[in-house]
Amino acid sequence: MSYRELLEVNVPELERRFKAREAAVESRVSLPFALRLDGVGFGKSLAGFEEPRDHRVHKALVEGAVKLLTRFSASGAYVISDEVNLLLLGPSVPYAGRVEKLVSISASILSASVSLALGRSLIFDSRVVPLEGIDDAKRYVLYRARVGFNNYVGSTLRKLGVRVAERTGLPRQIEEIEKAGVRLSEKPLWEWGGSCVFWRIEQGKRNPCIEDGPWRLLEEVERYRAPELDQRKS
Repeated sequence: MSYRELLEVNVPELERRFKAREAAVESRVSLPFALRLDGVGFGKSLAGFEEPRDHRVHKALVEGAVKLLTRFSASGAYVISDEVNLLLLGPSVPYAGRVEKLVSISASILSASVSLALGRSLIFDSRVVPLEGIDDAKRYVLYRARVGFNNYVGSTLRKLGVRVAERTGLPRQIEEIEKAGVRLSEKPLWEWGGSCVFWRIEQGKRNPCIEDGPWRLLEEVERYRAPELDQRKS
């Protein structure tokens, strides 16, 4: 094949054709929304790290969340288990709300950041979760916190070798853990409650700050409250 064959390709015509096909399947999301990024196959990929939670892994996830917060100029982030939840509440939406851009770039940034930090080849997927306002964003954070806590309790039971009947309620599961000599109240907050990342304004500049648990984030998102966001319906 000669390069002269490439010179005969009609680039403008083909660009119009294929760009039109891209646009036909492209979807967009409007504010407010969250990006939920989950680790893919972390159980096997992180073999050898401490269970149910390893501080090195959590630290790498938080650092990745800070990078996402800065890159997307997001409103805040919540990190628990193997996931990062990025809140985008306004006033601007990155990449004009193009879903493919949002999920592909966010997953790429977090995958690269955490892989380099931990020295493992790790992959994250990303999805868009539309929200209906500030109150809904708070509910979403608490929902992810509860799911993460459920997973933590279940993983702790497995580590202890304690078997419970199917559909056993969470309070009873916690009782079984404490019977085995583990006090959740003595565990560090990040381990069962995750960490949040938010903006702090200092000397006129925004700086990302980190605090364990979801509660500070629930307070900080209040600054993004606007009637038009709270009235938005899915």
